Amino acid sequence: MRGVLAFAGGAAAALIASRLLPPVVAQAAGTARASAGRDPFDALARDHRVILSLLDRMEHSSDGAAFDRTQLLLRLKHRLAAHAMAEEDVVYPLLHDRAQAVEHTRQLYSEHAEMKMHLYALEQIPKDDPRWRTRAGELRRLIEHHVDQEELVDFPKLRQVMDQRETARMSGEVQREKALLL
Repeated sequence: MRGVLAFAGGAAAALIASRLLPPVVAQAAGTARASAGRDPFDALARDHRVILSLLDRMEHSSDGAAFDRTQLLLRLKHRLAAHAMAEEDVVYPLLHDRAQAVEHTRQLYSEHAEMKMHLYALEQIPKDDPRWRTRAGELRRLIEHHVDQEELVDFPKLRQVMDQRETARMSGEVQREKALLL
């Protein structure tokens, strides 16, 4: 009986550690990178490039590539979920509070909701249907517009109002949020 309890306790500890440690480690690493001079906004922009690349592949996929489309959609959803969570829970509140972009922040949240509706529609359309590629293109254009706004307007606004300490903290928090899903 002791062996079973010890095994169960060890398994429970391993499970808890596997869920709790990655976000803690990611937060520390993100903070350290920003403290060393790396720009956390560059990491968010790299996420944008990966997301747009996945959308390009989706939009240019053939109608007979249902399995590939399914895989691309799953990868896109996973990447977007982690990225959106980091933006919604860390970046947008800073933009709202520190950069005083109240209405604009509401628009960004609204665009994220619209993206989620497009993703849902893509899930519902059969992967071999020609409409699937059209819907992927619509999502790509929506995200491309959103990305341009963030990279050309929002990120520079935050860079101007945040000092190095705040930027390092933001970087750690962004990495923590992403690690919760990755």
